[in-house]
Amino acid sequence: MFRRLPVALDRRVTVSNLLDELLRRGGGDRVVSIEEDFVTLDGAREPVQRVADMHREVCALGRFLVEDAGLRPGGLVGVWRTNDTRCLRWFLAVIRAGGIAVPLNPLLSLPEARGIVGHCGLDVLVTDRALFEERIGSRDQLQVPVWIQSDHEPGTLDGFLRVPPGQFSRPTLAPAPVEQDAPVAIFHTSGTEGTPKAAMLSSRALLGGRLMAALLALVLGDRDRALIALPWAHIMAVSAALYGMMAGVAGYCRSRFDPEDAIETIARNEITTVVGVPAMLAQIVNARPDPSRLASVRVWLSSSDHLPPAVRERLLEYGALVRLPGGRRIEPLLLDAYGMVELGGMAMLGIQSRLIPGGGDWQVPMPPFRVTTLLESGERAPRGQVGECAVKGPGLTTGYWKDPATTARLITPDGWLRTGDLGIRNLFGFIRLVGRSKDVIKCGGYSVFASDVEDAITAHPAVARAAVLGMPHPEKGEIPVGVVELRADAAVSEDELVAWSRARLAAYKCPRRIHVLPAGTMPVGVTQKVLKDALRAQLARQG
Repeated sequence: MFRRLPVALDRRVTVSNLLDELLRRGGGDRVVSIEEDFVTLDGAREPVQRVADMHREVCALGRFLVEDAGLRPGGLVGVWRTNDTRCLRWFLAVIRAGGIAVPLNPLLSLPEARGIVGHCGLDVLVTDRALFEERIGSRDQLQVPVWIQSDHEPGTLDGFLRVPPGQFSRPTLAPAPVEQDAPVAIFHTSGTEGTPKAAMLSSRALLGGRLMAALLALVLGDRDRALIALPWAHIMAVSAALYGMMAGVAGYCRSRFDPEDAIETIARNEITTVVGVPAMLAQIVNARPDPSRLASVRVWLSSSDHLPPAVRERLLEYGALVRLPGGRRIEPLLLDAYGMVELGGMAMLGIQSRLIPGGGDWQVPMPPFRVTTLLESGERAPRGQVGECAVKGPGLTTGYWKDPATTARLITPDGWLRTGDLGIRNLFGFIRLVGRSKDVIKCGGYSVFASDVEDAITAHPAVARAAVLGMPHPEKGEIPVGVVELRADAAVSEDELVAWSRARLAAYKCPRRIHVLPAGTMPVGVTQKVLKDALRAQLARQG
């Protein structure tokens, strides 16, 4: 445990030299990832990858970028690949080679990808044969040099030149020197509301979760395994991997999320930590698995969206942090992390436990980040009053790529990032989140927080997830309207759900209508967030 802490706490470590530091401190044999279908660069199937293995591959990919793809310091490299752990290796290789990594969501359409390529001004784009054939088709579609990693010949890349397999036995590539606050990556926001923004992130931002990594190192050990079934173009997956490397916890990686597959993977491999967005965790508990299949889980880690209280309560029924004699247990650790792209990871942490009443509702700012709440005027909101959460600290995004107007709008002159999330600050500086500023419904003079209504509806046993929107009304301005997705084995009527809500909410908060969708039909993005713009347009068409 204690031998792993120095890497997590050493501020000289950068994303560029992280693997070298792990090797130098004797971690070469430590398992860093497990992926059942992983194929090494020389074509061998090696599901268990150790630090030394990843270091060797990252060096090879980085040397290819410099010597064959012509990458120059500060050049931008897009990584648009099928979702597997090689996305992470390319990400690390770009930064090691002195470039700026730009992960692209594999679900993007060609026009969407073309827009990102043009806006960022990419110098190189790397992909794989499967995605190239499905989405791109020909190299002249993107107006950027495209290098394709062959699925059938894992040790080769096709591009304007044919790269021989011997490419990957070249000498080690030294990590490029990286200034802690210089941009090394550009991540695009999820874009559930409006156009995605291109946030620039530094090495300091990407490794800003050092304290979180240190905490995990204190709780978990070398034998612990974390299930990661997230999109590698999203900051949460990259953060989980980097934190895991620093903490010495291996990631058991799946290329896609399916609740039954997740449950089977946990049971078969005795997974001790599950990392996911709230919708994923909700799908796991909604499947009602036998508790014995999740008995190995010690830590549930949620981030990227609001975790409904009903889901929190049910997660605590599965697994145990410690098992005591006589069949007793200490319930698992449930960590609700607050993070976003612009933070490079997480800035606050909530700990849910029945031993801490209301603990999961309050988020504790994690150093070096400071968090406050602001009024629309920009002044600090009084304690106990709702305001917009603002975050400040080293590693915060320096702004949005080629978008000074958005940068000036969201980052104050004294360095506070306005997040768009609403919260209440207490006497101790803890924050209780109450919703998104865009999700406040102005109903007849009252402010209705969509998350409050969604929590009440989601508590119904037939509901898998809920979304509440403000829809135009001739007298009240807006009224709350709900949309729910049912569990696969459940049935409930709109009238029953409305009555359920009335019994639990003030009259002005109650949805006037609740549209019921079959299981699996809620429109969601790559991180399972509900696409409220799509729902709003759908309801408007229905009248």
